[in-house]
Amino acid sequence: MRFYLPSINKSRPELTGDAHTHAAYARRIRVGDNVTVFDGIGHDYECKVTEIKKDKTLLQILDAKENVGESTISVTLYLSVIKQDRFELAVQKATELGVKKIVPVYSAFTQRNFNLNYDRLNKIAISACEQCRRSVVPIIEQAVDFDELLNRAKNSYMIFPWEHESNGTMREVLSGNNSADISVFIGPEGGITESETSKLVALGAKSVTLGKRILRAETAAIAALSVIYYEMGEWHI
Repeated sequence: MRFYLPSINKSRPELTGDAHTHAAYARRIRVGDNVTVFDGIGHDYECKVTEIKKDKTLLQILDAKENVGESTISVTLYLSVIKQDRFELAVQKATELGVKKIVPVYSAFTQRNFNLNYDRLNKIAISACEQCRRSVVPIIEQAVDFDELLNRAKNSYMIFPWEHESNGTMREVLSGNNSADISVFIGPEGGITESETSKLVALGAKSVTLGKRILRAETAAIAALSVIYYEMGEWHI
């Protein structure tokens, strides 16, 4: 069992609030049980339950580890703003796959009437880390405009799936990459404009194809990230 515990008190760690409720009442842990807590910034602590009170679960640290379940490459997902439930799915799966940061983007064809619930997105990312045994919770930033995306991503190796690309493959563009810092931009349902494409290419971004079918934004994000981690050696299949 894994629980998120930011700002851990190493001399007297304890679960409180939702974590305590989930542990004591949903998971029904008992004194003497072993649990894992992680601080969200790279540290896992193997703990023993020493006491269960009405409002808290007291722990004793047995062992500490760093960067459990973390990727050796740093991937930032720039995902166009889509409906909350679909963005939530992308956040959950991107977290499981290993992204370090998720940045919502407003581009030309993005629908501006979608308002994201960032508190809920962060809770989903934390829950995904608990499930998939990551020790770092990805950062989810406030939405930025397309020009800000260009400014932020100029120092990383950027890839963007494009429905009009027929030749460039993920394997080809990644074979020429020597950077451990990769950015992926996923456009909205309406696609990426010619002007946006030109700006991305001028920045040095590489366009890739994800096959013959047009994928929804959240599907394209999951597919692109999966291929990146495979091609970069994170998966051994």
